[in-house]
Amino acid sequence: MQISLLKSLALSACLLASHAVLAQSGNNPVRQTGWSWSGHADHINIDKEAAAEQWIEDTAFAVGGAAEYYASDSENTLSLGASILFYRDNAAFSQYVEDWWGYDGYETSDANAFMLFAEYGPKYRFGQDNMSFFSVRGGVSGILGSERSISNCSNCYSEDIEIDGGVYGVLGIGQTLGSIDLSLQFQQYFSGDLNNSLRLKISGAF
Repeated sequence: MQISLLKSLALSACLLASHAVLAQSGNNPVRQTGWSWSGHADHINIDKEAAAEQWIEDTAFAVGGAAEYYASDSENTLSLGASILFYRDNAAFSQYVEDWWGYDGYETSDANAFMLFAEYGPKYRFGQDNMSFFSVRGGVSGILGSERSISNCSNCYSEDIEIDGGVYGVLGIGQTLGSIDLSLQFQQYFSGDLNNSLRLKISGAF
C-alpha cells in the first residue's frame, strides 16, 4: 500500500511539473531572431568649408545596402551597411590611358568614396494592424577610399579627398507594404565633415 501511495504521489508530482512547464512555455513564447536586407539612396549635405577645401560641391549622392538584425523580444535593431558616395567634383582632371584591350585615349577622373556605417536603436510600430512605424537610432560612419581618380586605371594619377564621417542620430518613418518596408530617414551628424542626409530606404526579410 505504501508503494502504491508513493507511485500515486510521484505521478501527481510529474503531472504538476508538466503542467507548470506547459504554462511557462505558453506565457513565454520562443525568442525569434533574424536578418532583414535593405537598399537605399541618399542625398548628403557636406560642410561647406570642408567641401571647398577639397574642391567638391557641398552635396553628394549615395547608394548602398544594409543588413538589419532583429529579435522578437526587443524593439531595438542593429543595422550594418555600406554606401558608395558620388561627389560633385570641381577639380576633375584628364589623363591619357592605354589599357590591355587596345584602347588608348584621354579619360576624365571621378570623385567617389566608400562609406561603412552601423546604427542601433528602437523601431516602434503603430496604426492599423501595426503597418506604420518610426525609428530612433544612433549611428557612426567611416569614409574609406575617398579620392579623385580615373576608374580602371591602376597607374594613373589620383588625389585623396579628405572628407570624414562621424557620429549621427537618425529619425525615420515608414510603412509596411506586404513583405516590403518603405521608409524615409533623416540623419543629423554631430561630428565629422557631413552635416546631414536624407535617405529613401526599401527593406524586407528576403
